[in-house]
Amino acid sequence: MAESSKFDTLASVYAKSRPTYPDALFDALQELSGRALSGARVADVGAGTGISSRQLHERGAAVTAVELSEPMLRQLVSQSPGVGAVMGSANALPLREASVDFVTFAQAWHWVDPDLAVPEVLRVLKPGGALACFWNMPLADAPWRLGYNDRIRELIGGEPDYGNDSTALDQEPRIELGGRFADLPVHVVETAWSRTVPVEHRITNVMSRSYVSDVEPERLEAFLDRERAFLLSHFPDGMVVEEYSAWLGVVRRP
Repeated sequence: MAESSKFDTLASVYAKSRPTYPDALFDALQELSGRALSGARVADVGAGTGISSRQLHERGAAVTAVELSEPMLRQLVSQSPGVGAVMGSANALPLREASVDFVTFAQAWHWVDPDLAVPEVLRVLKPGGALACFWNMPLADAPWRLGYNDRIRELIGGEPDYGNDSTALDQEPRIELGGRFADLPVHVVETAWSRTVPVEHRITNVMSRSYVSDVEPERLEAFLDRERAFLLSHFPDGMVVEEYSAWLGVVRRP
């Protein structure tokens, strides 16, 4: 039986609401790694419903998506023609040694144990290949976001569980490599971008968060009603402008 994932029950809302990544992020990935995505072999780990996997495939890469959650993987396969998919985790990648040019983690590195994952990443990367981790970070000081993190803490009774805490609510992303790999240089680029979505799309995005999945349904419904009213006070036309900073960190294999 496959190991369970926090996202097993969230595959549908995750697929419907989570944002993609800006083209500039993939341009920066090629520049920082010194390798083109077109024709490259990519392992996209913690691939979820395939958002990043599809974008990498559209850039001409041969992508193998690696995901621990069976429901997420089923959603990915149904929406991602041309993308290979295997069940597995970063701690034990189901890939051959020196078989890929890139190992990517989109919105996922904070769930791994670096002491286990980094040796696995280096094992499957070809010489000169690259580890790339990226996150969409909401613009925290946007007026419609003010107080949101505190409201989430009140809802769930504390800080969300973010694995190794690299993207906790009020923290900047970082790539923790750990152990004997801690001194490998991390090359970082940030890209500002935005998308405009209906209020209900934004509400679905909130529902896709692992840290709200255990909230009592009545309490969650009341919370979402208040969030909906708050959003409409800022966006009376019902269209929310979500502003992000796409954070990319790239580590080249020695």
